[in-house]
Amino acid sequence: MDQFKLTLPNKREYVISARLAATSIASVFGFDIDKVEDIRMAVGEACNNVVLHSTEAESFDLVIELKDNTMTVCVSDRGKGFQMKSVPSIDPEDYSGSGLGLFIIDSLMDEMEVHSTDEGTTIIMKKTR
Repeated sequence: MDQFKLTLPNKREYVISARLAATSIASVFGFDIDKVEDIRMAVGEACNNVVLHSTEAESFDLVIELKDNTMTVCVSDRGKGFQMKSVPSIDPEDYSGSGLGLFIIDSLMDEMEVHSTDEGTTIIMKKTR
């Protein structure tokens, strides 16, 4: 298993660095262009969530693991967490606001988990070649 770790400042301008790292690794790992784009968008959404909702955290972590045919991406912060059950269900065809990030990630990736406590939030995303 190969593993990559980055700790990035919790600022909007560093989200692109996380997306570039994830897409570069996905390309080298052999994902086709459509799946690379799914990964790029999902990582961007997860990192944007940190920047928007975890303002008290100074940094966030990006961990990418490659094993067999699966790429696992974890985006973690150390901000105040949230309860998943408090996230409203969204009908994307009848919605005109923000807050689609988790819905988009879940739609693009093969698997998504969210773990959130008062000590931080981790979004785990998996994509198989």
